[in-house]
Amino acid sequence: MTAFIVFAGLLLAGALLLILPPLLGVGARRRREQARQSTMALTVLREQLAELDAELASGQIDAASHAKSREELERRALEEGEAAAEVAESADVKPSKAWALGMALTIPALAIAGYLMIGEPDALDPRNHQTQQGFTQAQVEEMVSALETRLQQEPDNAEGWAMLARTYMVLQDFPKAAGAYERLDKLNPNNPDVLADWADVTAAIRGSVVGDAEALAKRALEVAPSHPKALALAGTAAYQRDDFATAAALWERILAQIPAGDDVAKGVRASINEARGKAGMPPLAADEGAAPAAAAGPLTVAGRLEVDAALGSQVAAEDVVFVFVRGEAGGPPLAALRFKGSELPLDFSFDGATMMMGAAALPERVVVAARVAKGGDATARPGDLEGASEPVAVDATGVRLLIDRVRD
Repeated sequence: MTAFIVFAGLLLAGALLLILPPLLGVGARRRREQARQSTMALTVLREQLAELDAELASGQIDAASHAKSREELERRALEEGEAAAEVAESADVKPSKAWALGMALTIPALAIAGYLMIGEPDALDPRNHQTQQGFTQAQVEEMVSALETRLQQEPDNAEGWAMLARTYMVLQDFPKAAGAYERLDKLNPNNPDVLADWADVTAAIRGSVVGDAEALAKRALEVAPSHPKALALAGTAAYQRDDFATAAALWERILAQIPAGDDVAKGVRASINEARGKAGMPPLAADEGAAPAAAAGPLTVAGRLEVDAALGSQVAAEDVVFVFVRGEAGGPPLAALRFKGSELPLDFSFDGATMMMGAAALPERVVVAARVAKGGDATARPGDLEGASEPVAVDATGVRLLIDRVRD
């Protein structure tokens, strides 16, 4: 970027050096001197022409010599006259500091405006070349802070609120994401995408889809009855209430929108058949040409949870401790276990744990995390003690989970 700006600056400086000096009167004295010299040369030529005529009249030269010499003098006089006219015209141009200042400001401004209109200004921002390397935590916080400040000044900017809500979701700051979606719902009411995403983060906060999250999912379905995410959440709520027949029916509406044989369809079909089985219903018939759906592998990850010695004194016996599992790519918890601070260190296992997302297919790899929740519930707050494992298989054993940091 620096090299580009320097090169562009040199080009602008060169253009201004050609334009500004005449406007500022630079070289005017030299041009006036040239004009005087040209005038003197014309005077001398006129005198020589008069002398030549006198010599012809006195008989000192013949007519042929007179004509030849006169033609030469007239040619020289014509050349000097043209030069004198050009010099005089330029010498008459008076300096104008106002015009010079105007041009000095206008030319760079027009150049910059033209680049902004037809160029690629974003390419000059080095932050736009860091995508492959990712952003540091400080850079992310700075961008979020800038967006928050902007929305304070533009509270009705729906696009900005949507971006902020998605950013909070990526950062797993679900309470703030829920607040942003609530604001967005007021600006863009009854948008099924907004309602479904709001339901998703609400479920992550509550630890269950039943309740507020389910109500939001149902609002989305009233607007868009085939909305996949809203159907998935509503079905999960029914599954968590042990209403397996309703869960299967809602998930079947998702399956109807997925091409037969698709990998996603296989996972959805497996969840439906599990719900139908628990409801005492027969499984769905396999689609023609589709491979039999395999049930999702069970979540049995197990290991030991400990607290870093430096933080041990900050864990009270009555503190609530959550151990939960998320997909490697993030998102809401798939399952969670609850303990007391007095039980630490402890062994944990998710074998037989209730799945918060119903019987949906599990990812191949998951992350196990733990939080000492000072607020007593699943909502993350500053001051909570946290830790997370590296991505592991859903059936991994011997996972070492260490609570080693304090949430800012």
